[in-house]
Amino acid sequence: MNLLGIYRSEKFSPNMVSNDAAILDAVAEVLRKKGHTVDCISEDGLCDNAHDLSKYDRMFGMMRNRETIAQLMDKYDESLFINPLGGILDCNERVALLEIFMDENINMPACALYTNLGIKSSGDIEFPFWLKRGDGCAECKEDTSYVTNDEEAAAVVDGFKQRGYESFAVQQHVEGDLIKFYGVEGTGFFKWSYASEGHSKFGHESINGKEHGYEFSETKLKQLADKAASVVDVPIYGGDCIIDKDGNMYIIDFNDWPSFSNCKEAAAEAIAERILK
Repeated sequence: MNLLGIYRSEKFSPNMVSNDAAILDAVAEVLRKKGHTVDCISEDGLCDNAHDLSKYDRMFGMMRNRETIAQLMDKYDESLFINPLGGILDCNERVALLEIFMDENINMPACALYTNLGIKSSGDIEFPFWLKRGDGCAECKEDTSYVTNDEEAAAVVDGFKQRGYESFAVQQHVEGDLIKFYGVEGTGFFKWSYASEGHSKFGHESINGKEHGYEFSETKLKQLADKAASVVDVPIYGGDCIIDKDGNMYIIDFNDWPSFSNCKEAAAEAIAERILK
């Protein structure tokens, strides 16, 4: 097959540029060894007239630019892409993602969504909680903020408005062990690790402190993560989850195509398998 890999723009890889590029390169190399032709280009300028994408049988990418994704959706069939473009958009519109999780009963902390249409809530929320930019993925530390009182919350919301954000989410803070998980739905690949063992974009992981080693079911975690991937339609995924002292699991973040930085080689094999399916 003739395949195209699409790098994430550096703008959308804060403190993760080399790691994000490395997983795409690893997948491309696996596919080439299997006899396929693979080109790799950046999402920057992807839709200008210099690039003819019609020659590719499938495309796999880490795009985050909403305008680029919208143009690709207008020109090409969704079935050409791993992950599908609509799922990528939902993952990068935090309000849209959390609303899907609410509607599909994905286990997560109580949250409230603030948009120009009003407020949608899944339960009562008390301090401390997290304020998250609603209309895009986090590009700076302040786009996801931990707040403990009214004054802090007001300052964060004011910052959102100053940066032009039109929506935001409030999500209850949950005490427990913070873990990161990575998966490729439809394959046997699934990995998890404590957040303290990996790379941090903005340092928010320190809020939860040292892990306690609370027991939980890895099988149930994979089932929860795969369900989240299915309802959002992003088979190549990663995310963050809190495990509380009773072993309950709460997804607090979910992403299309993360860096897989601590399991790159195994992930590349699984992603290539999924693409070739």
